[in-house]
Amino acid sequence: MPCSPPVGGGEDTDLLAATFAPATMATGLGWTNEERAALSTSYLSTSLDAVKGSDQTGTSFWAVVNAKWKRVLAGHPGARRRTESDDGGVQKQCGKIRRGLSKFGSYYLAVKRLSVTGNPSD
Repeated sequence: MPCSPPVGGGEDTDLLAATFAPATMATGLGWTNEERAALSTSYLSTSLDAVKGSDQTGTSFWAVVNAKWKRVLAGHPGARRRTESDDGGVQKQCGKIRRGLSKFGSYYLAVKRLSVTGNPSD
């Protein structure tokens, strides 16, 4: 997140705090792990559907994912505010999850390729 421009500026002003003042843009609700898990389940069940999985447009795919996600979260406390969002928010969060999984996978493979040293071999 880019820093906002410097603010204030008297002698008593903390230079570091003035230089890196927080941005004033409001943020929305944070996603819970339960919501992310429900989204992942909805995404996987939609994309792995052998009949409809690849035979739909991107718009209809995300509409189905969003609908399944809303059904999974139905009745959970606090889910109403989150599920009123459109397909774009769901798609954006799913992209964040996929990027995180990709990064984890690359780190995991890098660690697996490391040669173990210092251990006696059998």
